[in-house]
Amino acid sequence: MKLGKLEQITDLRSIWKHEANDFTPWLAKEENLSVLSDAIGIDLVLEEQESKVGDFSVDLLATEEGTGRKIIIENQLEMTNHDHLGKVIVYSAGFDADIQIWIVKDVRDEHKQAVDWLNEHSDEHINIFLVQIELWKIGDSQIAPKFQIISKPNNWAKAIRKNVSKNMSNAST
Repeated sequence: MKLGKLEQITDLRSIWKHEANDFTPWLAKEENLSVLSDAIGIDLVLEEQESKVGDFSVDLLATEEGTGRKIIIENQLEMTNHDHLGKVIVYSAGFDADIQIWIVKDVRDEHKQAVDWLNEHSDEHINIFLVQIELWKIGDSQIAPKFQIISKPNNWAKAIRKNVSKNMSNAST
């Protein structure tokens, strides 16, 4: 039996030249958003592309199916940077989003640590996913996206902190 060779496409810009004009519309399609939904375990429902927050625009505004929780999705087809981390925070505040998804090509250790820290030190209303997008193919097959979760919220730890805080409040009254 002959097997194909798995090949990674490392130049995302060879597929999507421009984030806002190419990648964001691609991701907004239901079949592509469902691949992201499967990767993070949240059913995403698209609300709007390039949704305004003051003078700025979040790439995608979505909600969680069944709960209606607001979700912002910020795309970056490059290495993580401070500018995009700031955008994630600004857009989250502007839409009062419970879930933040930052999709990137590559992740700096400092930004992973920052996202981990935010997830560890925030309540259940701040849930940041740092997701790396990869492109793969086998031989002459179509190129396929793979969303790799780099950092995600620890809901168990947040639930414990909430219960401890609640119990401390009840004990002081």
